Amino acid sequence: MNIAGNAQNAEAFSSIDRDSIMIGDQFQYRMGINVPEGFIVAWPQLIDTISKNIEIIDIQDIDTSYQENTFILNRQFTLTSFDSGYFEIPSYTFKFRHENDTIDFESNTLRHYIQVFTPAVDTSQAFKAIKGPISEPYTLREALPWIALGLLIIVIAFLIIWFIQKRKRNKPLFTAKPKPELPPHVIAFQMLEELRLAKVWQSGRVKEYYTQLTDITRDYIERRFLMDAHEMTTDEILEALKEKHVNTEVSDKLKSALKLADLVKFAKAKPTPLENDVCLNHCVDFVKETKQETILRADEPNNDQTKKEAEV
Repeated sequence: MNIAGNAQNAEAFSSIDRDSIMIGDQFQYRMGINVPEGFIVAWPQLIDTISKNIEIIDIQDIDTSYQENTFILNRQFTLTSFDSGYFEIPSYTFKFRHENDTIDFESNTLRHYIQVFTPAVDTSQAFKAIKGPISEPYTLREALPWIALGLLIIVIAFLIIWFIQKRKRNKPLFTAKPKPELPPHVIAFQMLEELRLAKVWQSGRVKEYYTQLTDITRDYIERRFLMDAHEMTTDEILEALKEKHVNTEVSDKLKSALKLADLVKFAKAKPTPLENDVCLNHCVDFVKETKQETILRADEPNNDQTKKEAEV
C-alpha cells in the first residue's frame, strides 16, 4: 500500500462567509480536510478565541461525508469581533496518519482577513439619552423562590411567638399524650392490695389503716357512682347507694366496714386482728360486686364490635 502517495491526496481547506462586518456582528468560519479512507485526523485545538480581536461564539460538531474513497471532514465556527480594524484568521495545521502507520502528515488551511467597521456617527446631531433596559413581567417560576422565602419567614415568626408564649406561661414546649385513665375498680383493687401488703395495722397504726381503707373506698364510690363521697357521712353514702340499686348483701358489707372505721377513727375503738382483715375483705367484695366493666360484642352485623357497659 502506498501510504505516502495517498497522504498526498489529503488537503485542508477553510473559508469565511464574508470579509467585513460591523462591530459585534457574527460571521461563519468553516475549516476541514479531505483525507483518503483509513487515515486518522487530529484537529487544531480551538476553544474560545481565534486571536485577541476575534472571539468564538459557537462550535458545531464535525460533519462527515464520503465521496470517491475520500472522507470530507468539516466544522463550522461562529465568530465575532468587538474591536474595529483589519484582523487575520491564521492558517491552521491538520495532522493525519494512516491507521496502520506511525508517520504523521500535515496540511494547512488558508489565511483569511476580516474587516470590522464601527457605525458612522453624525456629530452634527444632538446627543440622545441612552434608553434604559426594557422591563418584562415576572413569571411564576421567578416568583416561586420569593414566595417560598416569605412563607418560611412567616413560619419562623409563628414559631418564635409560640415559643415566647409557652415560656411566659411556664408550659413545656411539647406535652405528652395523656395515658388512658384506668377504670375505678382497677385502681381500687390495686390500692386495697397495696394496703394489705403494707401491714399497717400489724405495725400498730390501726387508725391510719382504717383512714386509708375508707379513703380508698370513698374514692372508688366517688368515681364509680359520681357522688361527692368524701364530703358525705357514712349514713349519707349508704342512703345514696340505695338509689343506685346496690344489692342489700354487698351494701351491708360496706356498712359494716365503714361503721367500724368510724368507731376506730372517732371513738378510739380497738378491733381485733380478725376484724381488721374482714373489714378490708368487705371493701374488696363491695368493689367486686359493683364494678363496671366494658364488654366487647362481636355478634353485630358486618362484624362491628359494639361496646356495652354492664354492672357485674
